[in-house]
Formats: sequence, C-alpha cells, structure tokens
Amino acid sequence: MEARDYSIQYKQDDQWRMHRLHYHEGIELMLVLSDGGDFFMDRKMYPLQKNALFILDANTLHRDENGTDGSVFRRYVFHILPSLLDRLSTPQTNFAEAFQTAGACILLTDEDTRRLSTLFEKLRISIPPAFGTDILERITLYEILLLICSRIRSTRKLQGMSNPDYDRVQPIIEYLRENCTEHLSLDELAEHFMLSKHYLCHVFKKGTGFSVMEYVIQLRIITAQRLLRQGANVQEASERSGFQTYSHFIRTFNTYVGISPKKYAKLYRQGDHYSGESAHAKKIQPDINSDTLPGCGKYLI
Repeated sequence: MEARDYSIQYKQDDQWRMHRLHYHEGIELMLVLSDGGDFFMDRKMYPLQKNALFILDANTLHRDENGTDGSVFRRYVFHILPSLLDRLSTPQTNFAEAFQTAGACILLTDEDTRRLSTLFEKLRISIPPAFGTDILERITLYEILLLICSRIRSTRKLQGMSNPDYDRVQPIIEYLRENCTEHLSLDELAEHFMLSKHYLCHVFKKGTGFSVMEYVIQLRIITAQRLLRQGANVQEASERSGFQTYSHFIRTFNTYVGISPKKYAKLYRQGDHYSGESAHAKKIQPDINSDTLPGCGKYLI
C-alpha cells in the first residue's frame, strides 16, 4: 500500500494554540475526542466537542485553539492525498467527489467515534510487511473512507459562527488561489480590488494571519509538491509553480518543506511516509526579506 500517500496521528495537548491559520497539501480529517476550545476553518468558528469530525479539503485555512480550563485536547488527525483517493475509487464509488465538502463539520455518534478510533489505531500501529498485510491495510482504509462518506451524506452539517475578518478577504484569497502561478505584484492586486496597498496588507494579515506574500508562496509550494509527485523534474516544478528564479525556488522549498525538492521527489518515489505537514506548519518561519511594506513585499516573487 502507498503509505507515502496518507498519515494518521493521535495527538493530545493540555495547552495548545495555533496563532495563525495554516493548510495542507492533502485532505485532512480530524476526529475530536474531547470537549473544550475552538476550531477556526475558513469563514467559520466551531466549538471543539467530542465526536465532531472536521473534513478539510486541500488549501482550506484552519487553526485550533484549546480551552482555558486546562482540559486536554485529544484527537486523531488523518491526512490523505487526493491521488490515493482516486486510486481507491471506482466508477460507482468516487471518494474524491464525496470529499468535495471543504469546511464541513459533522457530529458522529459515540458508536461511530469508537469504531473510527479503532480503525485509525489499526492504521497507526506499524506492522512489519508480511503476506496479506498490504491487503488488510487497504481494507482498513476502505472501511474508514466508506464510514466517513456515509456519514457525510446522511448527517446534518454543523453550522459555525461567521468570521467577519476572513469574510472580508475571501475574494482576495480566491483570486490568489486561481492566479498564484502568475507573476503578481501588490500594485496590481491593490488595483484589481480597488484598495490601497497598506489597507490590503492590513486586512489580509488580520483575516488570515499571513502576509499576502507568505500566502502566495505557500500556494506555490503546494503546487510544486503536486507537480513533483506527478513526475515533473525540479526545474519544471519551479517554472510551472510560479517562481521567477530556480535558486529562489530551491531555497524557499527547503525552508517550507524542510527538505530539497529533489529529495522530496525521491522520497515520494521510494514510498517514504507522507506526514501531511509542511515545515511552515511546524512553526519554521520562512526567511523572507521585504524592503517595502511590513509583511507584504513589493513583488510576490
């Protein structure tokens, strides 16, 4: 089985706060096992409560914040790449299509949570390769996906509270997602949305936790990772993801992902385990210089 295409983690924290929104290159499923705290996902804020299942598509901005009562935040976090969903799908059962519910949250029953937790544990515990273990792994993945897709279809989605700061910059976010591989400047972006550069930078940072440049660079890194997984060479991935120079691409990829693009592609081909997290998500901050507006930069290079 392609273990490089998914990862499963059990996490627990008694003091935890993500100060900024982040996102992943694949789909994330988070099963909450305890009460207390809040979860911010794109435009909405949801209370963290036992049995909640969050379904996040690639590029969905999110962060969680533990409660102030000292309670332990317990959850399973499952990352899976769309390419694996495609391979597991059939003409009759299309998992990729079923997971096109970015920003969804549903409340499971206690029985469903116990069942899903058991299946997650079966995948999480490493078993030495032997006759039949790959088939058992695939069966477990199918059980997880079928259970979750069934509940997505039959369970009413929870409605979170609106996040006005994010709502304000949603059109900018969508524009950047659609045009991140093109050459962009703050002047052009501000003109497109009929805003001053200073105001655009201010509201974007307030709504997402990112500067405009940081956000575009992360979108380009995710694009480059996808191209490398699809077989593009490093030079091609650099050019097609929107980086203006090869050296800047290499340096930035190392900073955000933690390894070089060449090594990333090699590990993927060899079947190294997919973690679902970038170096940036692990609190490694990029070294980006700006000689214009604080947190903005003149050009999105």
